[in-house]
Amino acid sequence: MKALVYDEYTTDDNFSKILKIKNLPNPEPRSDEVVFKVISAGLNYDDIWGMRGKPLAIPLPHISGTDAA
Repeated sequence: MKALVYDEYTTDDNFSKILKIKNLPNPEPRSDEVVFKVISAGLNYDDIWGMRGKPLAIPLPHISGTDAA
């Protein structure tokens, strides 16, 4: 699968320097999970705060994109 990933935070809002498109293995769901095919995904303010590491630092690396279609 293709994923938009960041491995570090940024403080200057230059998100293009930390975002990378990576090819990752397809996820294997557990018995209580599902996997769905995403055609497109958008970035929203949750992603921007995540790339800043605020208000809470999330574990890195992180796959961005909380809106999917």
